[in-house]
Amino acid sequence: MLKLLRKHPLALIGATLIHLFIIGLFVLSFNWTEKPNIENAGLPVTLINGKNLELASNIQHPEKQNKSTQEPEEVKPAQQAVEKKTDAKKKEMLALATAMALKKEQQRKQALKAEQAKKAKELKKQAQKKKAKKKAAEKKVAKEKQRKKEKEKKLAAKRKAKAEKKRKEKAKARKAAAKKKARKKAAKKAAKEKAEKEAAEKAAEEKARKKARKKAAKKAAKEKAEKQAAEKAAAEKARKKAAKARAKKEAAEKAAKEKAEKEAAKLAAKKAEYQRKWKEAQAKKKAEKEKAAKEAAALAAKKAEYHRKWLQAQEKKKAAAAAAAQARALDKARRGAQISWGAKIQRHVKRRWHPPPGTAGKSARVKITISNSGFISSGIKMLSCNGGAEFCASVKDAFERSEPLPRPPSKYNFNKSDRTITFKMD
Repeated sequence: MLKLLRKHPLALIGATLIHLFIIGLFVLSFNWTEKPNIENAGLPVTLINGKNLELASNIQHPEKQNKSTQEPEEVKPAQQAVEKKTDAKKKEMLALATAMALKKEQQRKQALKAEQAKKAKELKKQAQKKKAKKKAAEKKVAKEKQRKKEKEKKLAAKRKAKAEKKRKEKAKARKAAAKKKARKKAAKKAAKEKAEKEAAEKAAEEKARKKARKKAAKKAAKEKAEKQAAEKAAAEKARKKAAKARAKKEAAEKAAKEKAEKEAAKLAAKKAEYQRKWKEAQAKKKAEKEKAAKEAAALAAKKAEYHRKWLQAQEKKKAAAAAAAQARALDKARRGAQISWGAKIQRHVKRRWHPPPGTAGKSARVKITISNSGFISSGIKMLSCNGGAEFCASVKDAFERSEPLPRPPSKYNFNKSDRTITFKMD
C-alpha cells in the first residue's frame, strides 16, 4: 500500500475524495429526523377515518403533536415498510458506491498494469538494443580476426610460392648446366674417337705402302720366288687383311658396346640423380609443411595464452573494483556508525549537564577516549572553553556523571583512534 501511495499518490487521493463525495450525497439526501409520510407508505384505506385521520394529520405536523401521545399499533406496519424501503435504498446506494469504488480500483490496477507492461517493454527493448550492440561488436571483432587470418594466410602462400619459384629456377639452372656439360663431354669423346680412327687408318695405309715397295724390290731378284712369295704374301696379306678387318670390326663393336654401356650408365646415373633430387624436394616440402603447421600451432597457442591472461586481468580488475567498493562501503558505514555513536553520547551527556545560569551562548570543546565498556579511559581534555571556570567545570562534571557512556558498536571493532572523539558543548 505504501509503495502504491509513493508511486500514484494523486490516483489514491482522487479515489478517496470520490468515495467521500458519494457517502456525503447519500447522507445529505435524507432527512433522518422527519417521520415517514403515511399517505405515501401504502397504508390500507380503512385506517384513514375518525381518529386515524387526525393521527395522520398529527404525523404530517410533528411539531404540534403531544410528546406523551403514543402512536397507535396500526401505524407500526407502515413505519416498518418505510424503514425497509429506506434500508433498501441505503443498501442500493451503498452497493452503487462500492461498485464505483471497485470500478475505480480496477481502472487504477489496469492503468498500473499497463504502466508496468510499458516499463517491461521498454526494459526489454533496451536489453534487445544492448544485446544487438554487443552482438554487432562481437561480429566486428570476429570479422577483423578473420580478415587478419586471411591476410596472414595470403602472405604465407605468397612467400611459399616465391620460395617454390626460386627453387624451380635453381633446379632448372642446374639441369641446363648438367645437359650442357654432358653435351660438351660427348662432343669431346666423339672428336677423340674420330682422331684415333683417322690415325689408325693413316698408319695402316703407310704400312701397306712400305710393304708394297719392299715387295717390288725383291720381285726383280727372285721372279719365281717372288711369284710364290707374292702368292704367299697375297694369301698372307688377305689373311692378315681379313684378320685386321676382323680385329677392326671387333674393336669397333667393342667400342660401340663400351659406348652403349657408358651411355646406359650415364642414363642410370641421371635417373638416380633425378630420383634423389625428387626425394629431396619431397622431403623439403614435407619439412616446410610441418614447419608451417608448427608455426600455426605456436601462434594459436600464443593467442590462447594472451586471451587467457587478458581474461585473468579482467577478473582481477573486477575483483579489485569490488573489493574497493566494499572497502568504501564498509568505511562509510563505519564512519556513519561512529558519527551516530558520537551523537548518542552527546545527547546522553547533555541530559545530565546543568550549566550555570547566565552562560547561554557559551561553548566548550572536549576531547575524550571511550573504552569498549563505555568509560572514559584517558581523562577529559578541555580543548577550549569561553564560559568561565564554573561553566568549564560543569562541562567536565557532566561527562564524569554520565559514565558509563553508551558503548561503541561492537560490529566494527573500533580502535583507540576511532574511540577518541571531540565534542562541542554549547
